[in-house]
Amino acid sequence: MKEDKNLIATRWDLTPLYKSINDKKITENIKRVEKICADFPKKYRGKLATLLNDALADIIKIDEIVSTMFAYFYLLSSRDAENEEIKKQTSMAQERLTSAMANLTFFDIELGKLSKSDYEAQVKASKLLKHNKPYLDEIRKNAKYQLSEEVETILTKVSPFLSGEWDDMMDEMETKLEFHLKGKKYNLSEILNVANSSHKSKLRKLALDELNRVLASSNYQNLRVRALNLVMGEKNLMDSERGFKNIMSARNISNNLDDKTVDALHTAVAKYGAEQGKRYYTILKKLLHKKVLNWADRNAPLPFESKAYYSWDDCVKTVLNAYENFSPILANLIRDSFANHRIDAPVYKGKTSGAYNYTVVAEGGKVYTWTFLNYMGTTRDVMTLAHELGHSVHGQLAGAKQGTLQTQAPMAYAETASIFGEMLTFEYMINHITNPREKLALLLAKSNDWINSVNRQISFSFFEQIVHEKRKQGKLTTKDFNDAWIKVSKDMYGRDGEIFNYDNMENLWCYVGHFMRPFYVYAYSFGELFTQSLFAVKEKNPKTFEKLYIEMLESGSTKDAINLMKPFGLNPTDAKFWKQGIDVSIKKWLDEAEKLIAELKLIK
Repeated sequence: MKEDKNLIATRWDLTPLYKSINDKKITENIKRVEKICADFPKKYRGKLATLLNDALADIIKIDEIVSTMFAYFYLLSSRDAENEEIKKQTSMAQERLTSAMANLTFFDIELGKLSKSDYEAQVKASKLLKHNKPYLDEIRKNAKYQLSEEVETILTKVSPFLSGEWDDMMDEMETKLEFHLKGKKYNLSEILNVANSSHKSKLRKLALDELNRVLASSNYQNLRVRALNLVMGEKNLMDSERGFKNIMSARNISNNLDDKTVDALHTAVAKYGAEQGKRYYTILKKLLHKKVLNWADRNAPLPFESKAYYSWDDCVKTVLNAYENFSPILANLIRDSFANHRIDAPVYKGKTSGAYNYTVVAEGGKVYTWTFLNYMGTTRDVMTLAHELGHSVHGQLAGAKQGTLQTQAPMAYAETASIFGEMLTFEYMINHITNPREKLALLLAKSNDWINSVNRQISFSFFEQIVHEKRKQGKLTTKDFNDAWIKVSKDMYGRDGEIFNYDNMENLWCYVGHFMRPFYVYAYSFGELFTQSLFAVKEKNPKTFEKLYIEMLESGSTKDAINLMKPFGLNPTDAKFWKQGIDVSIKKWLDEAEKLIAELKLIK
């Protein structure tokens, strides 16, 4: 394969944030925050009934500085996870800033206790408060879950020494994992790529067996068991003290969702999503000429799928054209990211696995968005770029419109823009394919990606529900986690031998880093189905849709799911909404795929 020089050169320039990890501005900004925080109680404690505007202005200033600093540390660490100087500076800043910001603890508590008349009078008289009212309203709504100021202050101060430290450690451990296959050495991203993308069934199986073996034998799994036990124990205690109704309530509230809506999502996916998943795997099984699939076949490329490598330039052109066809406004935002070196694409030593987008609103409301990839040239990688750039345009639009406190949409619908970007790219690619086999391959690949976003993430959520409930009775063992993993896999994908055998996959739960942030995972499923219903509206009303869509992205965290969907005539509280999301996406794609399979006579 020819060296892809443009890919290798696609790296971040982080100097707009700080010049280096030893930039004097970092220390200066820490001192600035410490000073503002130290003065904060003297100026505002007991005075929010009249000084709410000034207090919020200081909070915004603090948030912009701190968000920028932590963004810089996180981005640096992603590129060089074993760098001791980055770890040292990050730890120092985190401990000092967290200690300083403990002085702000009373703000949420006092705000929650303000009389309605005092609160509304100040909001009416202040442009700043009016703009940030959704943020303030959310604090007041959730005041009942607050503990005393003394306790909240202590919790803030000790937070750098709690479960987040384990999360960071596991990220570091991940970069040190080594896998050996056919005489070659691989990191986690590379071995996963072989297990998922190799066209050779035996090689996929060997790669997955090696992944499963190393996770357990390298002590990585033992550390993950310890880390998750700590995370779950901490969460159980805090849920009990704060009065959350069940193990998912805290996450649901942070996502601005009620428990019933989230339960309806899980129920719909477990029934209708699993049904379509089994339908896809039955097709795959026949196309691969197998009686039973190995777990390594779950993401297997199709026999007639193109093995072509997408150069970085081809990938960028495809994604940009897809966005341009829908909205030149969004395409121009993406061009800015490339022009300003805000994308880091190649795989290299020390870089963590995966992909993400990180948006930060810096001082003065300046918006930066950074996209992180491990690009290897597959069709899935093209979709990953489209996905992360969806987050990027979302962050840029919301950041510019809402400011630092209201930029980030709750996780449940933060995925909307990213999945929408994938759909735009999928639509563009499918419309430019003339070969029916290639079209079929893309339809089935998209169906598989859907399963990974919807069924797999809800399966993960069921896994979390099992282990979190069980943690209430005491610490879990490796076997407890393995057993729960096998159970939810069989529940979602079928009993042993029906479609899959479940050999050598019992340890795979331990590389899922999202479990360190309890119940984060269902947001992917929510976002996928949420977006599919939205995309169906685009197909019906293309002329009016772009304006409504951009306004939705600009809203950041200021609207809940119901109000976000209202302009489009959709209601996510209706159980039928979730089934509709399934019907207009994977069900439709598999209907089309089965027609093509019949026409091409690929299955006897």
